[in-house]
Amino acid sequence: MQPVFITPVQLPMLNTLVQLEQQTFTETFGNTYQPEDLAAFLQAGKSAAALQQELQTPGSLYYLLYYNGTPAGFIKLNLGKQPDDAAHTRLPAPVMELEKIYVLQAFHGHKLGKALIQHAYAVAREHQVATIWLGVWEHNTRARRFYEHEGFEKFGEHPFKVGSQLDTDWLMKKAVS
Repeated sequence: MQPVFITPVQLPMLNTLVQLEQQTFTETFGNTYQPEDLAAFLQAGKSAAALQQELQTPGSLYYLLYYNGTPAGFIKLNLGKQPDDAAHTRLPAPVMELEKIYVLQAFHGHKLGKALIQHAYAVAREHQVATIWLGVWEHNTRARRFYEHEGFEKFGEHPFKVGSQLDTDWLMKKAVS
């Protein structure tokens, strides 16, 4: 058996995705937000109903990563999606947003983030994507270093709201070769 296995999310896997979405976000950012803001954000964007709708959105691609048979992380990609802020120059098309990439803390140190981003590059090549872009919280230095190491560069910022708290995300991009 392969230690790392990445597969597209199907509706029967929805409960696993919900658990991973909520747990990884809480592990990563739970101490950053007031409990009521975190709860509102999880309910609005990471509930079964919200994620089922995302799974059914054209161009929205979710993949689960299993490590030694255990769900350990996930990635969400959006084909053809440009940054939301009209003030930014449109990126060279075709584009793909790397919206979410998370690994459970218990599995950090196994290079699973690297496996997920390599999978994103493979999907990008499959769909002839010219540019991958993402938003990352300005204070998430660990993630920013990861993306910079992968060759992403900052090209702007946009707001990201969790409950009543407004944060700033760095927008980062990378040309796909």
